[in-house]
Amino acid sequence: MSDYDWSVYDRNWGDWHPKRQGDHLIEELKLHGDPIALAWFPHNSLPSKLETHIYKGELKMVHCQFMQRARFRGETYILEEDKSNPGPPVCNGDAYTGLCEVNPRLGPGLVHSRTDPSAGVSTRLGIFGSPAASRRSLINHYHIVPQDIQYLAIAPLSNCPFDPDVVTIVCDPRQATMALRALQYHSGLAAIGETGPGTCSSSWVATLLTGEPRYSLGCHGVFGTMGIDPTEVCVSIPGEQVPTMCAVLETWREKGKQMFTEEPPNEERDFIHAPYEGPYRAHARIQHERGEEKPEPEGERYIPWAERRKKKN
Repeated sequence: MSDYDWSVYDRNWGDWHPKRQGDHLIEELKLHGDPIALAWFPHNSLPSKLETHIYKGELKMVHCQFMQRARFRGETYILEEDKSNPGPPVCNGDAYTGLCEVNPRLGPGLVHSRTDPSAGVSTRLGIFGSPAASRRSLINHYHIVPQDIQYLAIAPLSNCPFDPDVVTIVCDPRQATMALRALQYHSGLAAIGETGPGTCSSSWVATLLTGEPRYSLGCHGVFGTMGIDPTEVCVSIPGEQVPTMCAVLETWREKGKQMFTEEPPNEERDFIHAPYEGPYRAHARIQHERGEEKPEPEGERYIPWAERRKKKN
C-alpha cells in the first residue's frame, strides 16, 4: 500500500531524539564506542523508509558481530531472518533474538552439555556439566524471542534511523554503575543482572521481553564471538527509558554531581601502603580535598600482593 503513512507510529522523543541520546551518553559516561540501538520488526511491520538498510552484503556473521560494527564503524544493518547468518557452528544468539529457529538440541539440554556423536564431533566439555543443568538454566534464565520476527535492526544510537526498542551500552563496570544509577535516581528500582545464559539472551533480549534494564557480566560468545574487551560488560535499557537516563545525567552535570573520581585503584591507594600501625586516617581523601595536610608518608616499603603470593608459594 503506497500511501500507508508509517509516520503515524513514529515515537515523539521530545528534546531527546536518538542522535542526541547517543551523543549525550558518549560524552557523559565517557564511552568507548557508540551505544547500540536495536529494534525488532515482525512480518509486514518494517517502515518503507528503512528498506534501504536491509543487509544484502557478503558478510556472514551473527547479530552481535554486526552490533560491534555499528558501535565502532557507525554502520546500520537490518538483518532479515537468517540470511546473514554464517550457519553452525557459531552460537544460538540469532535464535535467541528471533531471527532463526532454535537448535533442536537446545530444549533437551544437549547443546551446552554434550556434543553430537552422530555428527562426527569429538567430545569436549560444554558450558554445563549435564543436560539436566542445561535444561534448568534454559527454563529459569534464558529469554528467547518467539520466531515471529522478520527483521532485527541494528544501528549506532547517535545515527539511528529507527525508534529503538532497546539500547545496549558496552562499557566498563563503573560506567555501567553510573548509567544504572541514573535510571534508578527517581524510581529507586535496582537493575537485575544475570550471568550464565548467553549475554544476548540475558541482556538485550531480556530487556526487550521484560521492559526492564538488564546487565550481564558476559559469556563465551560475547568475549569470543562478539569480541568485547574482558574489562567490559553489557547493559541494556528499554528505549523508552533512555531519555530519562539522559536527563538525569544532564542534571548531575549541571548541578555539579561528580560521577567519576580519578584516585588510583587497588594497591595504589594510600591506605594499602600505610603500615599496620599507621599513620593514616580513613577520610584522608576528604581532608586533602579540603586543603588539609596529606597523610604522613609510609614508614616501610609496601610488598605488592603478587610478590607476597609468589614468596608464599
